[in-house]
Amino acid sequence: MFLPSPSLMPLAVFTDIDTSCLDDLEHLKNLSSGVVVLGPAAAYALVWELGSDRLKKPGPKTVWGRNRDGERKIMSSQAPEGYVGVVADKFWPIIEEELSKIDYGGKNLQLQMEVAIDNASQRIAVLVRAEAPVDSGDLRTGIQGVDSGDPTLGGATDAISAATLIL
Repeated sequence: MFLPSPSLMPLAVFTDIDTSCLDDLEHLKNLSSGVVVLGPAAAYALVWELGSDRLKKPGPKTVWGRNRDGERKIMSSQAPEGYVGVVADKFWPIIEEELSKIDYGGKNLQLQMEVAIDNASQRIAVLVRAEAPVDSGDLRTGIQGVDSGDPTLGGATDAISAATLIL
C-alpha cells in the first residue's frame, strides 16, 4: 500500500481542467491546481476527515461519527463528520465563479485561466481551513492552496491519486 509523504497530504486536486470545449483554442494547456496539507499534519489529515480504523472505541477527544462516505467511524469530537466533505458542495460554485471572470475572447487567455483556477484553489483552502479541527493548530496552518504549475502537484502524482479526498 502506498503511503504519501508525511510532509504532503493532498486534500483536493483540480487536475486537467478540460479546455477541449474551446475547439479553436487548442494551444491552451491543461491546468492543475488543488488544496494540500503540508507539514506535520499531513500525517493525520486523512484520519480527521475519514475517521480512524485503528481505534476500537472513542477516547477523550474522539466520538462515533459518520464520515463523508456515510461510514460509522471514530472521528475527532471537533469534526464528527469530517472537515472537508462538509463544505465540498461549495467547491464547484467557487470554481465556476472564478472561471466566469475569464474574457474568453480577450488576450492572455491561458494566464486568465491560470489566475482563475489558482484563485479558486486559494478560496477553497480558506473554506477547508475554517472547518478544520484545532488541536496543535498544525492542521489549520498546513492547509494550503496550491497554484497551477506548482511542483508540489506535478511531483506527487502517486500521492495525489492515492489520497485525493475531494473532486
